[in-house]
Amino acid sequence: MPRKPDPDVEARILVAAEKLLHRGGEKAISMRKVAKLARTNTPALYRRFRDKKEILHALVQRNQQEFFAAIKDCASLPEVGERALEFALSKPREYEVLTSGLLSRLSERRPNIEFLMKRSAEWLGGNPEDHAGLVIALWCLMHGTAMLSISGTFRPQYGVELRSVYKSAVKILVSQARDSLKP
Repeated sequence: MPRKPDPDVEARILVAAEKLLHRGGEKAISMRKVAKLARTNTPALYRRFRDKKEILHALVQRNQQEFFAAIKDCASLPEVGERALEFALSKPREYEVLTSGLLSRLSERRPNIEFLMKRSAEWLGGNPEDHAGLVIALWCLMHGTAMLSISGTFRPQYGVELRSVYKSAVKILVSQARDSLKP
């Protein structure tokens, strides 16, 4: 009787690869190690992923999709800023994969950045390209805030103030961008 395919094996493979990535970086990932940690064999792994690069690409895509799900229904840039920060703080491992540099080595496209430029144009006017600087500035601000929190640079008692300052800075940047587009 033929064996039934395991429907959970791909998810286990990605979880295993992410664990190895966090333990020792890209160098820690090998097809054999991933298969072992995912409780499968290397032929099953190779049936789903051609090589390590394809596994890394799948990890980045999965985390991009999770991030997109967190921001897609927002009604304003300040709300995007809040949700993006919440994603980074509540899922630091996933956020680390998104910001590890893997994305820039695996893909030219930045779908979340492109989405935010488009939404910025809808909310503030102008063309999406007009908002590239704003979106990048907001991303930098969020990333800095997230990393200061995740790394423990600020003690927990400063967490409320850190988030308050972040929210204020987002509002100021958005307001300045809106004003600069007025005729």
